[in-house]
Amino acid sequence: MNFSIRRHLLLLLLMLIGSVWAVVTWRVYIDTQHEVEELFDANLAQNARILLALIKHEMEEHDGNEEEWIEIEEHFSGHRYEHKLAFLVRASDGSILIRSTTAPLFSMPLQDFALYSDYQENDYLWRVFTLKSEPFFVQTGERYDIRDELINEIISSTLIVLLMAFPLLAILIWMSVGSSFKPLQQVANEITARTPNQLQPLKLHKIPLEINELVSALNRLFTRLDYAFENERRFTADAAHELRTPLAGLKIQAQVAYRAVDPQQRQQALQQILIGVERATHLVAQLLTLARIDATHTMPTSSINMHELISQLIIDLTPQALEKSIDLGLEKTATCYVIQGYQEALYLMYRNLIDNAIRYTPTSGQVTVSLDNLHPSKLTVTVSDTGSGIPLKQRARVFERFYRGANQNIQGSGLGLSIVQRVAQLHHVEIQLDNAQGGLCVQTDFLYENE
Repeated sequence: MNFSIRRHLLLLLLMLIGSVWAVVTWRVYIDTQHEVEELFDANLAQNARILLALIKHEMEEHDGNEEEWIEIEEHFSGHRYEHKLAFLVRASDGSILIRSTTAPLFSMPLQDFALYSDYQENDYLWRVFTLKSEPFFVQTGERYDIRDELINEIISSTLIVLLMAFPLLAILIWMSVGSSFKPLQQVANEITARTPNQLQPLKLHKIPLEINELVSALNRLFTRLDYAFENERRFTADAAHELRTPLAGLKIQAQVAYRAVDPQQRQQALQQILIGVERATHLVAQLLTLARIDATHTMPTSSINMHELISQLIIDLTPQALEKSIDLGLEKTATCYVIQGYQEALYLMYRNLIDNAIRYTPTSGQVTVSLDNLHPSKLTVTVSDTGSGIPLKQRARVFERFYRGANQNIQGSGLGLSIVQRVAQLHHVEIQLDNAQGGLCVQTDFLYENE
C-alpha cells in the first residue's frame, strides 16, 4: 500500500508539536497557579496590615474609645469582584468590630501568629489571612474562584494563540517538507527522462546528505547494469562472429551429405558435420562460461584444497592426454594446499590451462602440474608442457578473446586464456608466462587461507 512521506511527516510533526505544546501548557498552568496564589496571598496580607494600621490610627484619634470610632455602614457593591472580597476585625474576646458586607464569619485561629487558612461557606471556598495584634484580630479573605478565573483567563489566552497558530504551522510544515523533497523529484525526473541505453551516473547538483546514499546506490546500479549490458552485447557479437563460420561449414557439409550419391562421400560429410558440431558445442560452452564469469562481481569464497582440485582435474583430463600419448602428471612439494577461493571458477581456470597444454603439446609429450612453496606465505601452481611455447611478442595478446596465435591448426575457440585471465582477476592473482623445456610454463601464486 502506497503512502505519502510528506503527509506522514506532517502528521508526525504536528503530533509531536501538539504533544510538546500540551506539556508546556500544563507546565504554564502549574506555574501560573503558583504565581497567582503567591500574588493574591501577598495581597491579602498587605490588606490586613493596612487595615490594622488604620484601626490603630482611629483608636489613637478617639482616645481608645471603641464606641466612638467604630462605624459600620451599608453600601452598594461598586465592582463585580467586590462581593468576592471580605475583611473582618474582631476584638480579643472574639466580638466583631468591623465586618464587610459580604464577609462570612471566618473561624478564629488558635495560634497567635499570622497564618493562612481555607474556609468553606455554602458553595464557596475562601482563602483567609489572619493577623493578630492586641487587642485585635484582623482577617482578610477572598474567594478562590477569583484566582481560578484569572488562571483560566491566562491559560485560555495562551491556548487560543497556540490553536490559531496551529493551522499556520501545518501549512508552513507542508510547504517546507515539499521544498525539502524537491531533490527527490529532481532525481525521479532525471531517471524518468532516460532511455534504456542511458546508464551513465546521475550528476545532480546540491544533493542533500540524506539522499546522497540513494543517488550513490543508483549510480552503482547503473554501473552494474551498464557492465551487464555491455557483457551481453559483447557475448552476442562474439557468438554471432564466431558461430557464423562453423554454422556455414555445417550447412555446406549437410548439403553435401544430402546430395551425395557415393556412400563414402556421404559418410565423410557426416563425419565432418559431427566434428563441426563438436567444435560449435565447445565454442558455445566457452562463450557461456566467459559470459557467466564476466557477470561475476563477488565470489562465494570457501576453503579449497588445491591438491584435491588438481588431482580431480588430472583424472578428468587423462583420457584426453592418453589419446595423444601425453604424460600428464602432478608434482607436489608444498606443505599446505588450502586457499580461499571460488572452487567452480578455479576448476574452469586450471581445466583450460591443462586442456590448452594438452592441445598444444605434440604426441608423446609431457604436461606437468606442480604445487610448490616458492614463497613462505604463498602456494604456487604451475602448469608446464613440452609444446612449442608462446613467442615473447605474442604473450601480450594471448589473453585477448578469439586470439589463437600463429598455430591455427590446433582446434580451439581462442577463449580459454580469456577465461583463465578473468578468473585470475577475480582472485587478484597475476599470471606469469614463461618458456621452459622448449614449451610453455604458466605460473600462478595464491595466498594461504590463514594469510
